[in-house]
Amino acid sequence: MQKANKGEWGEPYVVLRLLGDGKLYLSDEEGKINPNEWMNVLKVIREETEKRLVIYHYDPQTTMVNIEVNGQKTVSILAGEFLKMADILQKEVMQGKGTFAVSDDVRRFFSYAEMYHLKAKSRDKSDIFLTLMDPRSSVTRENIGFSIKTKFGHDPTLFNTAKASAMKYRVSGMTEELAEAVNGIFDEKGNASVMERCALLKESGCLLEFVGTPYAKKAGCNAFEESLDLIDPRLVYVIERILWNHFWEGEKNRDLEPVTERIIKENPCNITRPDHKYPYMIKQFLYAAYSGLTASTVWDGKINVNGGFISVGKDGTVTANYALESEAFMSYLFHNCYLEYPSTSEGHGDYGKVYREGEEYFFHLNFQIRYR
Repeated sequence: MQKANKGEWGEPYVVLRLLGDGKLYLSDEEGKINPNEWMNVLKVIREETEKRLVIYHYDPQTTMVNIEVNGQKTVSILAGEFLKMADILQKEVMQGKGTFAVSDDVRRFFSYAEMYHLKAKSRDKSDIFLTLMDPRSSVTRENIGFSIKTKFGHDPTLFNTAKASAMKYRVSGMTEELAEAVNGIFDEKGNASVMERCALLKESGCLLEFVGTPYAKKAGCNAFEESLDLIDPRLVYVIERILWNHFWEGEKNRDLEPVTERIIKENPCNITRPDHKYPYMIKQFLYAAYSGLTASTVWDGKINVNGGFISVGKDGTVTANYALESEAFMSYLFHNCYLEYPSTSEGHGDYGKVYREGEEYFFHLNFQIRYR
């Protein structure tokens, strides 16, 4: 296997740990492991390439892992060997920096265990497929897909920024000279300092009027707004107000739960039962983002959910959250996601600068969402 960063080593680590333990522990809504809740692992399925399907059969009676490649059995390995290698890989990943290779011992074991590719072919947001058995009910679930999120490296992204995810404002009180001054404010790293630019707009007496989301050329419409409208017509105004509070009002908190608490108090949509409706809107948006909603395409509202997340903690703990149990999963996302304000470059978020359309001036704010 090639060199990789900490996050990329998470997928083979999960395979080793699951086959070593023979169990997939479940976490609560806060993302913490519940030692009394687990599913027995019967199969780990990795579609390494379109032409290479590797299935690991865990035998709980013998604690042997029987491996087959494209339907042909190749080798049997004691589960304890997978556990031993999981511990070694965990230690090496925690000590690694940047992109790095693992030791010869781990590489040899990967080859012996038919793991030739660092990352399996993702399908429907799933990195790994499992067959699991509930020890309480003896119910078996076949080929459940999970995406793997590791805390070895950077926090993974739930909703990616795009030009189409911006909130668009019409700016009044603007001049060419002021636009040049605003667009000339950068931080020490040479990036657009959006909050300082907003401060100058505010000090100069400019007024910003929210007019919607940008036109997405490929979709042929305001795709993000169309998708949000399918969840709730008021949701675009909620997201707009969240961004406004950060950039214009200086809201420091980025965790979605306290950010939503502020929206509840402000009640920008003037709705009844705001303490119920605003969190529900945000949870629905997070669930939709997990299920495939993106900013640049029109979402059809279909929830194509299979398994959920497998999370790797900084201590190497492997736990799962079931997306199938939608209410608990939405709560998990709500408690563990946070806002991030990404690159303002034209090829990325493309926001934070004043520009003209005809005789009018406009300004964008943008965001993305990560899991903690």
